[in-house]
Amino acid sequence: MRSNEEIKAAVRARYAQAVREGGGCCGPSGSVTFQEKAFFPLAGYDANELKGLPQEAVAGAFGCGNPLAFAGVEPGQVVLDIGSGAGIDCLLAAERVGPTGRVIGVDMTPEMLRRAEANAAAAGLTNVEFRLGEAERLPLENASVDWVVSNCVINLSPDKPAVFREIHRVLRPGGRLLVADVVADDLPELLRRDLTAWSSCIAGAISEREYAAGLEAAGLADVRVVSRLPYEAGQIAALAAAPEAACGCAAASGVQAEDLAGKVRSASFSARKPAGAGGPTVRAAGAGDLPAIHGLLEGARLPTAGVAEHLADFLVAEEAGRVAGAVGMERAGEVALFRSLVVRQDARRRGIGERLFRALEAVARTRGIKRAYLLTETIEVRCRAWGFTRIPRETVPAALRSSPEFTGCCPASAALMVKDL
Repeated sequence: MRSNEEIKAAVRARYAQAVREGGGCCGPSGSVTFQEKAFFPLAGYDANELKGLPQEAVAGAFGCGNPLAFAGVEPGQVVLDIGSGAGIDCLLAAERVGPTGRVIGVDMTPEMLRRAEANAAAAGLTNVEFRLGEAERLPLENASVDWVVSNCVINLSPDKPAVFREIHRVLRPGGRLLVADVVADDLPELLRRDLTAWSSCIAGAISEREYAAGLEAAGLADVRVVSRLPYEAGQIAALAAAPEAACGCAAASGVQAEDLAGKVRSASFSARKPAGAGGPTVRAAGAGDLPAIHGLLEGARLPTAGVAEHLADFLVAEEAGRVAGAVGMERAGEVALFRSLVVRQDARRRGIGERLFRALEAVARTRGIKRAYLLTETIEVRCRAWGFTRIPRETVPAALRSSPEFTGCCPASAALMVKDL
């Protein structure tokens, strides 16, 4: 697998190049009309709603859907567009929220931000702003937006669980999500490792099921798919034929368009942040969280050995500035031992444990984990409900047997459980 930074650098470079060359999904700016574009008529945009937008905003769009097509954005609301690109969806949203509302576009490519700012100025809009930032670390305050939209961007992130957690963090209670994205089933591993295919919106695509599960793990509710558009081999081949296009499916891996037919499609997802969701934020653990994690584990009489060494694979639930729970894993190749699920005594019975566990599963998948093991003396019934099954202890992989968590649990009473991810 490629590192997260390698993937981000490749994506950033590819889109910066596209802006410099004046390109969009289907080639250089001005070389095609709206009606001639391969994806716009299919993605849910209407030619009439784009007539008033600057040509550069339309020609420089890279989306696979229209995230505003199903959104009930109202005047006065605040809308965040993750991966705003040349700004087409921000400009459309700005018309909907009106002068009393606000639209914030976030993009990690400086060249894109400059293009979007120029497009907003050309459109005469003053209720739109653009910020440099990454989807995994959004430059916004907690609970500050009413809507999150995104168009063919989250598939580009190598850490989708972090993006989903950030979406939950910045949404106000009752706030809504509407994203259009590329999803895919059973892609060849060779393609998954291809940096060009990553920046082509293909290699990083996950399945609909994983996408929905990731949103739910982040604490979002009412997750559903509101539209689907399967890509045929001819469409994929047409994109691959224009390697300079940032959203073209690259053939550098040797994978043919026919191999991807039926496996790749665009889908639009909707969800909401529960109205009472003033609860904890699930995030990656840091060094400053170590004392709190140790304190929780000691209070629950769970092993603390190995936590510091594996802190990069730990998550915490934070509420009102305090750590309310934690969970982590110890990785060994494509398997991992899930460990240290603990929730503060006064924060129990609120679903925090399950949220942490679901979030850890999502993180594990992005890090190449195929099978998760765990040991438990107290929550076997709950773990069964989460999809784990009990197996004999002697079947645990040798790489995990020396784990401090494994050796620190009582062999006579702790159940060994497994789940394929």
